[in-house]
Formats: sequence, structure tokens, C-alpha cells
Amino acid sequence: MNIQRKVAIVTGASSGIGRAIAIRLVNEGAKVVIADINEDAGNLFANELNTNKSEIIAIFHKTDVSKWKELISLFDKTKVTFGKIDIVINNAGIVGQPNGMLEDSLEEPDFARTLNIDLLGVAYGGVIINTASVAALYPIFNVAVYAAAKAGVVSLTRSMAQVSQLFGITVNAVCPSVTESGLTTKAIGFLPEHWWSPVNFVVDACFKCIYNPKTNGSIFSVWYEGIKEEKFEKYHTVFEEMLQGDYQNFLKTNNINTC
Repeated sequence: MNIQRKVAIVTGASSGIGRAIAIRLVNEGAKVVIADINEDAGNLFANELNTNKSEIIAIFHKTDVSKWKELISLFDKTKVTFGKIDIVINNAGIVGQPNGMLEDSLEEPDFARTLNIDLLGVAYGGVIINTASVAALYPIFNVAVYAAAKAGVVSLTRSMAQVSQLFGITVNAVCPSVTESGLTTKAIGFLPEHWWSPVNFVVDACFKCIYNPKTNGSIFSVWYEGIKEEKFEKYHTVFEEMLQGDYQNFLKTNNINTC
């Protein structure tokens, strides 16, 4: 994807990974919506991005990702302001609590289809990137609930990718190890250097997903030494049969012709 003139939403963008991603997007010619619960920091960041620009290239929209109505408001505001949505970076998160967006979405019908078609469909050829964690890939006893929530993000990503491709939308996830952010401030200076994944590596992993339209359903872990695409076992033959049946039913129900 050519990022020039694309429109991106980045949640949790007033600091840390989200901020770094937003800066890279703007530097490469995209317009960005800063979505964050921190109103002061978000407005300040948007103003910084707009400094010395000939047009508005960034806006802030206060968003609590645990509230479905605020997410809908975020997408509506983006479309009204910039006319479309090309990229969504789901980066906001809280250690120790399940991802609020996923939890609330259970009360909304056809969540994946709503996100894919109603929110991104106007752009056709969009990109969704979810920020998870290496905790999603390995058992971690001391943050078990956090790990379970992030594992859910990985599973959601891989599952959504199976149908999103029908609409020209890719869905991938990036799983950093410990990364400098508002959630890890107290750990700086206490953890060994090689435990940390550099923020620029995390940003690079996101842009691997943006640049390559064939990358879909991929999970990238990010470590001190670099980026790794995670590999998963093939489906059991019985599960493959079940999945194909559901897939064909989905196509029929939604009048989708893949021929």
C-alpha cells in the first residue's frame, strides 16, 4: 500500500508505540486520527503534527476503547473529517484487564463484518493492525489475565483475516516484548536491556503489514534482536472440514461470489 494521502486511525496514540506509529504515518504522507483517552496529551500531539503543515493532517478524538459507542463515534468523526478510512491501528490497552473493545463487541451483532464493511469498506483495500504481546504466545503466570486477553487478540486477528480478505482488507497483529510506554515507565532501568523491544522495531513490524497487501492473518513478534513472523500448526483435518462448511455458509448468507 502506498501510504501517501491515506487516512489512519491509531488508538492509544498520545504516547509510546501509538505515538511512534502516528509520527511515521505522517512522515510518510498519511493523515492521522489520534484516538486516546488522555485529552490533553492527545490534543497537544495533534497540534504538534499539524505544525508547519499547509493543511490539517492530524486530529484528536477522545476515545475510550472499552465503550462501543465511542468507537463508532471515532470512525464517524474520521469519515466526516477526512472522507475515508484506510488504516486502523488497534493499539490501546491496559495491563491486567481484558481488551475492552473485544469484550463490549460481544454485545454487538456481526462485529467482524461491521468493522470490515461498515467502518473500512468505504476505503476498500484497508489495513487493520492489532497490537498484542509476546505474552499472547507464551504462558506467563504472573500476568495470566493479561496474557489471556492478548491471546484473544491474536486469535481474533487470525480469525478475522479469513473473511476480511474477501473485502480487500488485511488483518494482522504485532506482538512486542517489553516496550517503553506509559505502562512500563516504572520498569525502565530495572529490566535487562535485552528484554526490551525497541519501539522503532515495533513500528517497522506494523509497516511490514501496511506495505505488503499479501500479508494477512500474520502474527509478528518483536524482540530486542528484531522481528519474527510466528508460525502456527496446520489445522487438524476434522477442524478444516468444519471450517470450510462454515466458510461456505458465510459466503452464501452474505451473497458473496468468490469466482
